[in-house]
Amino acid sequence: MKKKDFALGILCGAMLFSGATAVAAGITAEPTWQNIYVDGEQVSMTAYNIAGSNYVKLRDIGQQVGFNVYWADGVQIDTDAPYTGVAPVQEENELPTIEEIRQEMIHRINEVRRENGVSELIVNQSLMDAAQKCSAMLNTSHKNKEECLTVIACGYPHGFGSNLTVMVGTGINRIAEKAVTNWVNSPGHFETMVNAACDTLGVGVTIDNSRVFCYMMVGNPNSYNPYGP
Repeated sequence: MKKKDFALGILCGAMLFSGATAVAAGITAEPTWQNIYVDGEQVSMTAYNIAGSNYVKLRDIGQQVGFNVYWADGVQIDTDAPYTGVAPVQEENELPTIEEIRQEMIHRINEVRRENGVSELIVNQSLMDAAQKCSAMLNTSHKNKEECLTVIACGYPHGFGSNLTVMVGTGINRIAEKAVTNWVNSPGHFETMVNAACDTLGVGVTIDNSRVFCYMMVGNPNSYNPYGP
């Protein structure tokens, strides 16, 4: 039996229960001892009887079959790694820098625009500087006057649209992906991102302990900044 086939065959049941004997919502889970075989060899694995059906812990399957199971922003299953029960430690040089995250955001934003039939945005250094400064303000909601004044101070003379998202507990490798996904899933933010009247782009990312602040600013040369000269 293939490793992945075995895991998927009982994954749904296994995820429903991960502790010892318990009662939840009127349902009792009690340990039961069953003969369990992996590739024809009997293994020691405790099963639990819930309403007449047998379930096993997902981590026990990982130990016996030989794949890793751990929690990291959800249940993670790595079929190519031996079981440890914990997330793999990444080397420091494997983690993206803030600049690399910003570049990934630019790539993903333009990818969304292409998919929706509008032209890609050109990176504008003034908007990049403004978006980064705004993200560093650690605002959890838009501050229109602050954003407008920051854009002017950074040298962009026209009107602009801005998106903000604040995330908690997001792995550094997923910041760009999650930020753009959040904007795609929000109608107002999505409209700003695919606005065909805009032609330039700036993004900013600031990490503050477990919180991540991401800004996107799109420049519109045919509009004006209300706080401009």
